[in-house]
Amino acid sequence: MNKKTKISLSVSIPLLLSQITVAAESPDTIINKPKFTLLASFGVLNVEEKDFDPEAFKTEIGVSGIVTSDGLKIIYNVKADLSDAINSRDTGGTDGEADIHVKEANMIFPTSYGNFVLSPRSTSGQYRDLYANVNYFEYNAAHSGMSSPSGNTLFGQASEGSDVVAWSSPKFYGIKFVAAMLSVKEDNENDFDVKSFRAIYNQGEFNFGVGHVIASKTLTSASEDYKRSAITAGYKFEKLDLGTTYEINTDTFGSSGDYNTLGVAARYYINNSYSVAAALYQKDSDIDNNDDEGTVFQVKKQLGKNLSFWAEAANYDIAADNVALGINLSY
Repeated sequence: MNKKTKISLSVSIPLLLSQITVAAESPDTIINKPKFTLLASFGVLNVEEKDFDPEAFKTEIGVSGIVTSDGLKIIYNVKADLSDAINSRDTGGTDGEADIHVKEANMIFPTSYGNFVLSPRSTSGQYRDLYANVNYFEYNAAHSGMSSPSGNTLFGQASEGSDVVAWSSPKFYGIKFVAAMLSVKEDNENDFDVKSFRAIYNQGEFNFGVGHVIASKTLTSASEDYKRSAITAGYKFEKLDLGTTYEINTDTFGSSGDYNTLGVAARYYINNSYSVAAALYQKDSDIDNNDDEGTVFQVKKQLGKNLSFWAEAANYDIAADNVALGINLSY
């Protein structure tokens, strides 16, 4: 961290903390009733070369709310996923003894200058904004890694991040800009290990976005910083959603090699209850053995906004093929 940044933080952080302290002591502080949420996604899974298995795909419980005082507004979110503990026997653990996976732990400070975010743990905004156009699926999600493993490992973008400080600009004619810094490793003499930037346009039926991520070489003692760029576009017709995301990975850490991944996806709404979705993903690596291609197909029946049934099948060149059937319950 340079000297100017340190001076800026040394001035701004005490001011922010003093404002929060005054708000906490103010008789006008209003703590809204918290909102409790649940997402339970249970079903059965058959992965290539593995036994048939009843599975908890997601079991998320969360609490969120708003605190206001003297012009200060804080939005807080905490969410945990219990699926690891429920499925622990499947991965060689003791029944119910796996760690609880915390997905969200953040505070958002909305201001007229944009939203400031303090997040020890959070769903990746880069993933949410730039990959939603090709991420229509429950099990075969379009990212690298998740608490419950999926077959889709074609993209390099992770679904979650830790130790995040971020700023999101006010929306202007449908456009917003976001910058985030992640302090992933605490002992490499580098305060911000990952930097991410993105610009998003989302208005009406059309959305478009570009983003760039830089992971410091000090994370793995590499010779170059790992860089990942993504571009996405999507359009919503009356009964059809179309989307695409293209990702470019250069100077990757480890043995992955540099690679590009293209995803194209569509969802067609047959009626108010039934929809079908399909996607094609193609990974082109400078290491030929890492090239991969996958197709995913899903049928979904929605019963109101809180209950749905779905069936999903995926076929990959390298990753394991799978078939999953599930029920989603949420409130």
